[in-house]
Amino acid sequence: MVKKFVLMAVACACVGSYTVAGAQGTLDVKPDPAKPVVAEQAAPMVGMPSPIHEFATIDEAAKYMNIMPHLPKVLPVGYNIESVSTINKDVLQVVYVYQAGEDTTRNQAAGKRIVYRVGTTKGDISGNHKDYRVTATEKVNGTKVTFKGGKKMVYLASWMKDGQNHSLEFQRPVTRDMVKAMIRNIVEEKSHTK
Repeated sequence: MVKKFVLMAVACACVGSYTVAGAQGTLDVKPDPAKPVVAEQAAPMVGMPSPIHEFATIDEAAKYMNIMPHLPKVLPVGYNIESVSTINKDVLQVVYVYQAGEDTTRNQAAGKRIVYRVGTTKGDISGNHKDYRVTATEKVNGTKVTFKGGKKMVYLASWMKDGQNHSLEFQRPVTRDMVKAMIRNIVEEKSHTK
């Protein structure tokens, strides 16, 4: 067994040294003085542009998309805007993060996020394709809303209203009543600030 291993190692070493020696021979070609030396330019890197664009304010993102999006006016206490972006110039995404206060014993959701998306495209814009135990549909202010999560707690809500497609995703689930209150208070503004 040891003999086989040693023989295989020697054979590999011989093949490797033969290849290296052969490759070195091709580098020893002398340049032809009659032919000019031309430096080859590297091909430019070509890739797909990112579909996500970050913005400092909601106004900038709305102008980029050429829409006046409806946005939440009510959020659970302690949540503030963390980031604003667009996806494929079709969906505006606003991420809200829980900002811990001075009393850490009362801030159980520290660092958790709510992702709100709005756009004019049809279909599911949430980006969340998980299977939830409970999926229910209810009317909120005359609008059909789909809730996903548990019987009382919601991870995802989606709906269409006034030609805009909406979704709310919660990293930490909230009560269905809280989501309904948020949906009732999603309105169009004349201008948005971060």
